Parts: sequence; C-alpha cells; structure tokens
Amino acid sequence: MLTIYPIKPVKTNNYNNFQQQRKKTLVNDVFIRTTPNISFKGTEQNERNSFIEWAEKTDFLKSQLPYIFSNPDCKIGSGFFHAAYSIPGNDEYILRIPKNQEFQIFDFSNAIIKDKEDKNLMINIGQEIATIELPKEKGIPTTIEILKKQKGKAIGIPPLQTLFIPGTGVLKSNELPYDDLARKEYYASTIHKVAQLPISAYEKLISDIREAEKFDYHFDHLNSNNLLIDEESGVINIIDMEKMKVPVFLGDLLYALTNMNYFSTFSSQHNKYAVAEEMVNKVIMDIVEIIDKFIQAMRNKGEKFNREECAYEFFRFMNSLPFELYCGTCDDNEKWKVLSEKGVA
Repeated sequence: MLTIYPIKPVKTNNYNNFQQQRKKTLVNDVFIRTTPNISFKGTEQNERNSFIEWAEKTDFLKSQLPYIFSNPDCKIGSGFFHAAYSIPGNDEYILRIPKNQEFQIFDFSNAIIKDKEDKNLMINIGQEIATIELPKEKGIPTTIEILKKQKGKAIGIPPLQTLFIPGTGVLKSNELPYDDLARKEYYASTIHKVAQLPISAYEKLISDIREAEKFDYHFDHLNSNNLLIDEESGVINIIDMEKMKVPVFLGDLLYALTNMNYFSTFSSQHNKYAVAEEMVNKVIMDIVEIIDKFIQAMRNKGEKFNREECAYEFFRFMNSLPFELYCGTCDDNEKWKVLSEKGVA
C-alpha cells in the first residue's frame, strides 16, 4: 500500500563529497550509399544470424540502403551520439549510425556484414546483432549497426543537448523549444502511463537490466528516451544500451524512469509555457506512485540501494519534491531510514 509520510522540515545534507558518475564510452558506427560486388561474412550455416540470412535473400545492401538514408520518413529519432532508421519490409531490426556521419556518402562496393549477436543473451534490449562494415574512407572505417527493434513509446523528453546543432547553440529546425507546452504535455502523459503499469512491469524491467549486465551492457540513465512504454504488452522496454563493464545502480534507473531531469522545466511557472498547477500536482503524484511501485519491485526482487554507489543524479532525485513527499522528510538520513524500513537499503 502506498504511504506518504508528512514532511518535517529538516536541513538537508551536503553532497559535495560525491563525484558525478558519467559514462565514458560510445560506439562508433555508420552510414551509406551505392553498391555492387557485395560480400557477406557470418557464422556457420547452422548458426546463421537471421538478419544476415534476410539481407542475403533480399540483396539488402544494394537494394535498400541508399533509399533508407535518403528518405526522411525512415528516420526514427536520434540521441546524443546516434541516429536510428527503420528498415522497410523488416519490422524486427533497425539501423543505427553516428550522427556525425549521418549525411555522408560512402562506397558500398566492398561492404561486409558481420555477425555480432550475443547468442546467450535471451532477452531483447535493442542490442546490436550485426554490423555493416565499409572500406576505409580517408583512413576512417565506417560501421553501421543493426539493432533489434523494440516496441513502445519513449518516456519523457530527451536531454536538452540533443535538440541543438552541435557546437552552435542553435535549436534544430525540426525541434520544439525544450519548455514548449507540447513537450510538457507529452512528459505528463508518459509519466502517467508509467505510473499506471503493474508492479510486474517494474520487476521485469529490473530483471532485464540485471540480465543485460551479465553480458556487460550498461544503461544510459541520462536519456529517459532509452525506456519505451509498450502499452499493449504492459511492459517497459530498453534500448540503446552500451557495451561497457560498469556496475548497474538501480537508483539511476529510477531517475530515468521518472524523467526527473525534465521535472524542474515542466513544473516551472517562470516561462510562457507554464502549465496549470493541477497538472503539476498530478505529475507529482504519478511520480510518487512510480517510486512506490519501483521500490516494491526492488523488494520483491531482493534488490537494495547501496548508499556508497549512488551517482550524482540519484542524489538530485532524492532532493526532488516527489521523493521527499514519498519519504515524508527533507532530511537525507531520514530518507535512507525510510528506504531501510521499506527493505531496499
């Protein structure tokens, strides 16, 4: 049962001794253009990658790649470093390329498809299953990733940095302002949908993150768009995980799940797109509900928050109004006491 304790004003602790944890690596990949004389290299026939088999049968490199990257309708979206594209006629996979190579033109005459699938990873986290590798262009190799496709609608609003032309401070022509009313309404809508999911959806999300961790996949908690709400199946799907040996801290996952990075922008009353107080209060209570369900799921899965492993973002999250409402206190030690009483600390 959800319990919200009355807040008692207490001086908050100083977190200056904690260092911000940031992901340090990214995968370098991608782009396209014409063809001939294409070769395919994969695993043995009895272990063949399903995408590679499909690509061979459909002459994919020669017949589709130039079309995909010249057609704006094929673009799904983009994040900090990559852009994603759909594949006409194939609903199981997508393409991902580095944003800095997105509009370049390459020679596909000696393109090679290589199998990169983790055969023992039995879940879908939008992982890479193959690459298309191109000859070196001025000494720089180019790689296009083929990823498993996930279902669902992205949670919340992407990071502010992704909306601007790199190095210019100029908003991209097809992007709305960060504090636009349409963005705020979308944020409120997705947060509400997350709050309505059953606890089993949160348990599955935690299980998937832990399973991916076994194969050295790391979740980028700084972009809530890496979580997708699949309303039809009632689950939360994961995308854009990176191969890196970094321990998973579930507090970061909760931070992303609530898109707390956008909350202050959403709730601000000091811009022309200010939303009604009623909407703000609704989102606050939805976030409290998400916190409660996530913590119940952690307890059910035998998981705990480790105070010594907390990232900077989780301490920001702990100081947010929704978390303080959930714990009923503004005091750091009291918050950890509440988490301990809940069986997750």
